[in-house]
Amino acid sequence: MAGLLVSSLIASMLVLAGPQPAKGLEETVQTAPVEQDVEARAKLLGRYNLRGVMETASGLELFEDGSFRWFLMVGGLDAFSGGSWSLKDGQVVMIYDPPEEGAGYDPLGTVVMQIDGENLLPPKNFGGGAYIKIKPRSDKE
Repeated sequence: MAGLLVSSLIASMLVLAGPQPAKGLEETVQTAPVEQDVEARAKLLGRYNLRGVMETASGLELFEDGSFRWFLMVGGLDAFSGGSWSLKDGQVVMIYDPPEEGAGYDPLGTVVMQIDGENLLPPKNFGGGAYIKIKPRSDKE
């Protein structure tokens, strides 16, 4: 727990001490209006199930606060994780929390998924397939 607090503190310090614009120069102009980012992020929110990978179950849920939950079940491995996500250059960038001590899998680090309509495509080294967005049920169903 102490290690996590120290890591969070260091990360916060790095963000605060990050590159500063040179004096006399105006701040860089944002390339996309904030409204478009908000709208694009809102379309991504929700649950996804992995399809196209035999004998594997995996799910992903993206939350409005920039966090996510993820699971993977394949063979004798059950992996559960979460972390933070963001939208950058038309891709979903996911930063996974480190696995708990004794977990049966290595840290996943950062994973970049391509957006394909309403679905997300993981990188090839992530096992393939596609995360298909689950449509919410209507009250009539």
